[in-house]
Amino acid sequence: MFCSKTCCIAILVVFIALLSVPPKANATPPATTCTNASIKGAYGLLITGYDSSGLYQVGMGQINSNGAGSFTGIETVSDDGTIFENQSLSGTYSLSANCTGSGTIKNIKNGQLSHYNFVVDPLGRQVEAAGTDSGHGTASGYALALGAATCSTAAAAGTYGFHGGGFLVAQGVMQFDGQFVLDGLGGVTGIETRSVNGAIISAESITGTYSLASNCRGTISYTFNAATVNLNIVMVSGVKSFFTIETDAGTVSTSVAHQ
Repeated sequence: MFCSKTCCIAILVVFIALLSVPPKANATPPATTCTNASIKGAYGLLITGYDSSGLYQVGMGQINSNGAGSFTGIETVSDDGTIFENQSLSGTYSLSANCTGSGTIKNIKNGQLSHYNFVVDPLGRQVEAAGTDSGHGTASGYALALGAATCSTAAAAGTYGFHGGGFLVAQGVMQFDGQFVLDGLGGVTGIETRSVNGAIISAESITGTYSLASNCRGTISYTFNAATVNLNIVMVSGVKSFFTIETDAGTVSTSVAHQ
C-alpha cells in the first residue's frame, strides 16, 4: 500500500528522529562489596586432596557460620580408606571487601590449625577454598549455602542426577555417575555406572534406604553390584542438591547430586 506525500514525509521525520536518539549506555554493574556477614548460616562442604604422607584424602560436612568471623560444624573424612566419621570442627575467617579472604580450621585428626585462602561470590552462596600450609599435604574444595530450607525425609523426595569418584584401596581409581530416586518415605532406587581402574559396570540398578534429619544431614545405604554402599549426605541449595561421602572402610569417595 502506498501512502500520500504528506504521510511519507511524516514517517521520514519520525525515522530520522529515532536515529538521532543516542544509544543507551550499558548499565554499570554495582560495585561488589563483601564483609564477614556475607557468609552466614549453614553450608555444605566438599574437600579433596592428599594428606602429608601423599595418601588420597577427601572430606564432606556441614559448617554453620555466625557471620562475624567464626564457624562450627561437623565433617566426615576418608584418609586413604580410614574413615573419621562425623567429627566436630571449628574455624575462623576474615573476608575483605573484594570478596577474598583467609582463615583457619582445626584439623579433626590431630587438633592442629590449618590455614586456607578463599573467595566467595557476591551473594555469599558459594565459597571456593584452598589450603595454604606447606608440608601438610594439599586440599581444595568448595562450600554451597543451604539457604532457606526445611529438611526431612519427606522434603528430600525427588530425582537427583549424581556424579563423583575417588579411589578404592587395593583396586584403583574410581569414577561413577547415575540417578537417585528418593521416594519421600525413606526408599531409594536408581541406576549407577561405575569405572574402577578401567573395569566398567554399566547402568546397574540400585535399591536401598535413606533418611534426612531436620539439620539437613542424613544417610543413604544402597545395594550396587551385590555390594552395600553407605553414604553420609548433606543437603545444599534449598534441598535441591546434596554432597555425599562414602563411609565404608577402604573407600575414598565423594559425589554431588542435583535435581
